[in-house]
Amino acid sequence: MRKPTLKRLALGLVQQTAALLLMVAIAAILFNSYLAVDTADGTKVYELSPLDAETEFEDSVIFHDLFQSSVSDIIQLMVIKGQMETNGSFDPYKYIDITEFVSGKTGGADCPVTAVYELEDLIKWGKYGVEYTDRIMSMSDFVNYFGSVNQNSNFRLDADGQLVFSVEGTQTEEQQQAVTQAIEAIPESQRTERLEDLAFTYIVKESVTDIRVSREDDGTLTVYFPMLVCRYATVDGEKQLTACANNWVEYTALQNNLALAIHTLSANYEQYQNCNDLYQENASNLKYAVRLMSKDGITRTYTNVSEIADSSDNEMTDYFSEYRRYLIYYPDSLEFTGNTGMTERQIYQYLKDYDYAHPDMTHIWIAVDTNYPVQGDAFYNANVVFQRIVPNIWYLIGGGILLVVLWLLIGIYLTVTAGVAFDEEDEPVLYLNGIDHVWIECMVLVLLACVYAGKVGYGYLMDTANKVYLSHSEIQGREITRLAAYGVFAVYGFSVSAGINVFWYSLIRRIKSHNMWSDSFLHWLVSSFGKAVHFVSSHRNSAVSSLIPYNLFLLANLAGILAAYLLRGKGVWWLLPAFAAVILDGIVGVLKFKQKAEQIDIVEGIRRIRDGEVDYKLDVEALHGDNREMADAVNNIGEGIRKAVSTSMKDEQMKSDLITNVSHDIKTPLTSIINYVDLLKRLKITEEPAKSYIAVLDSKSQRLKQLTDDLVEASKISSGNIVLNLEPLNLTELLNQAVGEFSDRLEEKKLQIIFDGSDVAGMIYADSRRMWRIIENLFQNICKYALEGTRVYLEMKVEGGRVTASLKNISDRPMNLKGEELSERFIRGDASRTTEGSGLGLYIAKNLTQAQHGEFQIQLDGDLFKIILDFPEYERPSQEETAVPVETIEEA
Repeated sequence: MRKPTLKRLALGLVQQTAALLLMVAIAAILFNSYLAVDTADGTKVYELSPLDAETEFEDSVIFHDLFQSSVSDIIQLMVIKGQMETNGSFDPYKYIDITEFVSGKTGGADCPVTAVYELEDLIKWGKYGVEYTDRIMSMSDFVNYFGSVNQNSNFRLDADGQLVFSVEGTQTEEQQQAVTQAIEAIPESQRTERLEDLAFTYIVKESVTDIRVSREDDGTLTVYFPMLVCRYATVDGEKQLTACANNWVEYTALQNNLALAIHTLSANYEQYQNCNDLYQENASNLKYAVRLMSKDGITRTYTNVSEIADSSDNEMTDYFSEYRRYLIYYPDSLEFTGNTGMTERQIYQYLKDYDYAHPDMTHIWIAVDTNYPVQGDAFYNANVVFQRIVPNIWYLIGGGILLVVLWLLIGIYLTVTAGVAFDEEDEPVLYLNGIDHVWIECMVLVLLACVYAGKVGYGYLMDTANKVYLSHSEIQGREITRLAAYGVFAVYGFSVSAGINVFWYSLIRRIKSHNMWSDSFLHWLVSSFGKAVHFVSSHRNSAVSSLIPYNLFLLANLAGILAAYLLRGKGVWWLLPAFAAVILDGIVGVLKFKQKAEQIDIVEGIRRIRDGEVDYKLDVEALHGDNREMADAVNNIGEGIRKAVSTSMKDEQMKSDLITNVSHDIKTPLTSIINYVDLLKRLKITEEPAKSYIAVLDSKSQRLKQLTDDLVEASKISSGNIVLNLEPLNLTELLNQAVGEFSDRLEEKKLQIIFDGSDVAGMIYADSRRMWRIIENLFQNICKYALEGTRVYLEMKVEGGRVTASLKNISDRPMNLKGEELSERFIRGDASRTTEGSGLGLYIAKNLTQAQHGEFQIQLDGDLFKIILDFPEYERPSQEETAVPVETIEEA
């Protein structure tokens, strides 16, 4: 069966690569679907749309938003310049009347007093921060410290130092009605005390939100009041703000105005610096001119084009109208012209926010040089990124669509061919992989886990995209180089695609092979239940002897527990069923223990019989029930094994005797044949074909003699009837002798002997006659089967107390057998059996080697034939024994 494994793997790899590249394309779209530019309000990030690909940058939403932000910046800058500059330059020593400043900003004068500070002090104060200190005073100390308040505030102290609250002084009728109702709701006995609380708390909290008033245990009112820490003095040298106020109402209003002025001017100064840097002359592609005329007729012009600062309004209009994108607005005459997409209502709204600083006689000219000669400003950077990204978004989208189509086409092909292979006749056959045999329920659980992991991974991808999106400082105006972020998307796409494919193709193979049910947990559950039912029904005796008693035992315990529960609260009667259950459990436990002990005895008997004690018998009289039947069966098995072993030994002995006797009987006529052939050879008959017949008789009789000797030798080895005369033996000398003995036969086949280690003293403890038989068989094998004209390698080594001899030659025919098969009886390398040999040579050599405590290995590598003999090295004893030991090997 041919499975298209490599083809499917290649297509699968292409499909996963397509998924990987698709996610990289999606990442590229996400990471390049926005641009970041610096504005006066900080860095702004704009999302790009593929729909913008056909539009010019000047017609895009990004340009319009940048232009609107710039208009807002310019209008705000003009206001700030009025606060910060004197005669067109920043003036750190400019006097700031905080009440006037706050009044102009908020549009109302809520404080009758003021304080004047230098601009630089207020800006530095804002950088350090406004600090407060908590003051704790009694009501009287509070009033005396800040001063009494006039009737307009409904709060003062009379000549005796008591609090006086005047309803008539309340400013509005609603306030008078609310205070009167509050006073009338106070009981007469508590009116004086509660009146003070009501008046003071009401009036103070109307002016100061952070103040807290509480009555102490002695009845006095305590005021907790935050006071501003004055870091700098006024232009008059006053360090304490209380010196500028007549009472606590004026002080709190002045303190609030000062804090507001500090925060506003400090923030405006930063904005002033940012806008000046962004929109100064020759630093921005945005050109502007704003001309203000105050009510007293003073005209001020602010512009970043110095050459037109003194031009007339008409000249300014002509100059700015030459730009492709411009805006001209005269609020006093409601004249508005421009082509930037900004409406008159929008710019009017900007001016309305600062109408306290922009008089009606305000003329505004703003334009953008769309040639973008100034590099580095917001418009230039936005245009560069826009031109680089927007036209290429469609290429990324098109590439992504092609990758999706490729992924689907490969998926459809792999779905159609999933689980289909071809047999030897090119007929399609179905097959399943190892994963297809996993329970389908497990696969569904794995799928759900993968879906959850995919969801978590998607969240991680979006988090990664947001991090790239927010890291504008690293991507503004430059190529995105976040390879790690792209790598995350690529790994996600590859993993999701691989997970989908593994599950989907496995499902398709299951459907085609109709094994959805057979390889499911539910099927296993149903079949297991059916097998259990069948097992119980087919083992009725076991069910009767084990299952039913066990269930009865459980029911008895349950009945005891239930009876004890029902008899609770009735004295000691509940102990009776509990005690009975304990006795029953004890009896069952003893019986189970005895049964287990008997089973252990049976297992021990089986082990002894397995180890060869076939005459061992279990004492069945001491056993009971099923264990007794099992012991009888084990005894019968032992008896059967004993009989089988005895029969086998008799058969083996009979075969050995048969071979020996037949071989002996054959030797007598064979000897006569050999002798008569020898007599014929002595006659020196030269006539043909008689001479050739004598040669054939001689060859075949010698071969038959060798075969007979080999059969007798093999029979003795297999039956163990062999006697070894072990003595110290130099294996190297024996190999050298064999090389000399077989030199003529080796030269006939042009075989060159290369003996490595011929001078190594390889002393072993073996039978010299049997070792010569081993070496003789190996050299005869070489002479018969080695390729003519090749080299034969002999190697002797003595390492680690082992003597190793190896013989290697090239076979003259293919070796289609395994090495261990060649050492079996009657196995020959010549499958056609046309050459001489009995097929017993290697068998005899191997068994004689093992009989002398050696190891015999045959290794085949193509046509390379290698035999390894490995013996323990002989160690000469301290005192020589006078007699040579004789060891009888019972079984080879």
